[in-house]
Amino acid sequence: MCTDFGQIFKRLKLMFRYTPTLIIFLILLSAFSSCKKNNPTGGTQNQEPPSTPPVVVKKLATANSVLVLKELYTGTKEAKRLAQNNPASDFSPTGFYFPPGGTVTINLTAIKGNHKPVLLVGTYSRYNNKWNPTSYTLNAGTNNITDPLGGIMYIRFGNDFPDSEVSLKFVSGFKPIPFFQSGKTTQKEWVQMLDNLKDVPDAQLVGRKTIITFSLANAVKYKNDDRQALIDKADRVINIEDSISGLFGPDPIDQPNQHRYLLTESDNPDYYMAATYYRTWYRTTDAVPAILTAGNLTWGPWHELGHMHQQGAWTWSELGEVTVNVYSLAVQKALGLPSRLKDDNTWQQAMSYLSQPESAKNFNASSVSVWVRLCMFQQLKLAFGDSFYHQLHRTARREVSLPTTNDAKMKWFMIQASKISGKDLSSFFKKWGLALSNPTLTNDAYSEIANLNLPLPATDISSLVD
Repeated sequence: MCTDFGQIFKRLKLMFRYTPTLIIFLILLSAFSSCKKNNPTGGTQNQEPPSTPPVVVKKLATANSVLVLKELYTGTKEAKRLAQNNPASDFSPTGFYFPPGGTVTINLTAIKGNHKPVLLVGTYSRYNNKWNPTSYTLNAGTNNITDPLGGIMYIRFGNDFPDSEVSLKFVSGFKPIPFFQSGKTTQKEWVQMLDNLKDVPDAQLVGRKTIITFSLANAVKYKNDDRQALIDKADRVINIEDSISGLFGPDPIDQPNQHRYLLTESDNPDYYMAATYYRTWYRTTDAVPAILTAGNLTWGPWHELGHMHQQGAWTWSELGEVTVNVYSLAVQKALGLPSRLKDDNTWQQAMSYLSQPESAKNFNASSVSVWVRLCMFQQLKLAFGDSFYHQLHRTARREVSLPTTNDAKMKWFMIQASKISGKDLSSFFKKWGLALSNPTLTNDAYSEIANLNLPLPATDISSLVD
């Protein structure tokens, strides 16, 4: 117990006359020390201990449960405008997961118009047992939806004549996923989400142009890798492929696709990397590292995203894996990297092919590799610059009646290439062995080029290399 200071002062009054000043000081010091030992807080004996400060819980930077969406053109409508083979990913990511067998409640409020959005449950090509998502039309008011397999949720809100706007509120039954939003989520917040959200199978990165979806296990494995750098590079690749496609300028027909492009990990063992309607995908066992870091995002993803930009008007059946790499080469050049055609010694193979007699060459023969065929398309770029492909894409977008057969596509390309370049390219195409399915059709194609009355190129284009 602490010494009573009142008693001390009474004793001091009696002792003062007989006790030296030093002894008085020592008595006071002793009393003070006694109080310190018995009351470590330094307060009075009956003072209550301070209360425990409240625990501050940091809110994870996950997706917003309220979405306001304006209706866009459908993916197929956009693909038609752009004369592209594959529709882009015409849906908006939500950042939420639908647990298998659960029920998710969503409230829908119509802001404008009466078109209805569609809830997609599952990611295209992510899982072999749910290759395409399940669709549920959302109505105004409360929607209670049950799905047996579940998956990440998206909203598809498109129409050939878009005029509507809605507000969606995810009410219950869903789980947030690790969800990185370009320019909004920080790397620290991403790591915090991965450290706390353990009961969902996948994670997602969302940029202005791309959506990257992969397993939670891979997200954790690469969690300290710069996510913003990855999504920035993915977006840049799309911008470059848009650019070589001539998607710039004031004309509405030359504006970039309204929709993003999905790159997803896939557990399907049958494909290394692939692309089709609404998505590109990358096999879990070996291909998926290509979409997990900025450094790995190289030729493979460039190529698959090139498939999403390919135009059918000048891609006849033998060129499915050829014209796609017009976009890959454009990305390689824009990133300041040497041409793959040079690094792989493809030009030497192309020159060997070109040195054959004209009668022995057939550009479409299976013996001619896709890489050698690509050299012809690259020579047109070397001769006439990027603007050649800008104009070729723009011409296809404006074509009233696009060619649909192999012969028609080949003839269309040969004639348009001559018009765009301002040169009679007959000799160039003959050196490459371009021939339609029969001599009559081939002669007709070359006659139409001749009738354009264009000058011959000043140099031998078939001799150009990177």
